[in-house]
Amino acid sequence: MNKELLKVFFKPLTWWNKISKKNDNLIFFYTNLGFRDNVKALYDYMIKEEFNKVYRIVVSADDYERYADTAPRGVKFVSNKEGIKYFLKCKYAFYCFGKYPIKPAKSQTVVNLWHGTPIKCLGNLEEGKEEIDYHYFTNVVTASSMYIPIMADIFGCDESEVDVLGYPRNDALLQPDKELDQAIRRGCNKMFAWLPTYREYDEDFFVPILNKDDMEDLNRILKFHNNRMIIKLHPLQQVDIAGINYSNIEVITEDQLSQAGITVYDILRNADALISDYSSVYFDYMILNRQIGFTITDIGEYDKKRGFIFDYPTDYMPGPTLDCKEDFVKFINGVEFGVDSYRNKRFEVNNIMNDYQDGNSAKRIVQYYIK
Repeated sequence: MNKELLKVFFKPLTWWNKISKKNDNLIFFYTNLGFRDNVKALYDYMIKEEFNKVYRIVVSADDYERYADTAPRGVKFVSNKEGIKYFLKCKYAFYCFGKYPIKPAKSQTVVNLWHGTPIKCLGNLEEGKEEIDYHYFTNVVTASSMYIPIMADIFGCDESEVDVLGYPRNDALLQPDKELDQAIRRGCNKMFAWLPTYREYDEDFFVPILNKDDMEDLNRILKFHNNRMIIKLHPLQQVDIAGINYSNIEVITEDQLSQAGITVYDILRNADALISDYSSVYFDYMILNRQIGFTITDIGEYDKKRGFIFDYPTDYMPGPTLDCKEDFVKFINGVEFGVDSYRNKRFEVNNIMNDYQDGNSAKRIVQYYIK
């Protein structure tokens, strides 16, 4: 069923939602791309603070079966189909991946946590999607005051509905876990995280820029200095990683992280440097004030296909561009020996993109919305 037919199917539920009685003690979470990111980070905070002893919490997720049998008291995991009935009853709802195309009732607080500070065009800013209705919330969260009008334009909402509170997932960047951190770093000298944006690649290129021979060379350089690199693939990227085997480069998927009980933000917390491109994750990572390299050789093509929010997106990329293997080596060596010529620029961009850099975004969101 396509999205437009889905909206027709759900339209009567908007009417039903308006007249149905809400349970003030019911908190509802929704995700259709795995139980992770801002939804899970906010949920984890609530469990840590024992909200489940006062409120009933229902999590609707496409991978709900993974969590259903181990849910704490007061928490229930359900399928997204079953989740509809709980959404219609809840006082509070939170989502960041997907949503029910059901308009909130006046008595509900439905929060779009979203999943990052975008640099590429989204929602109504995308060509051909200007008239699509994305406004199925009462509030949408952002990390930057500069993004209030941008998020309003993306989702077709009023600026008063955009709240600058920070993203819960970023809290983990500033919350060390000694045992987990040691397991992730494995005694390495420097650790690099590479998070490529989803693209269509040839068989030999599961990452941009480098080929198989380049990867072998890069692995040897990392090994010589006792450095590691973790390449975390995009959730939508389909790659058979069984045959990818390097001593000092580890390629992992979102599913593997989830099964291990690790988030990408645990990895980022331990990374001495990040390699990224057009992903909002690098705006998050700037909170740590560590070096970032950018693989953006296809920026012109990407701009034509997707478009950027800013006329000059590179103005918001405080780091060197990595166009070939030699650039990767130079970047790695720079991090190794403390060469950092983008520190001031990174500090400037970080203060634009992250109003809060305190690791308390989940707490702030709970205190703001749950009355």
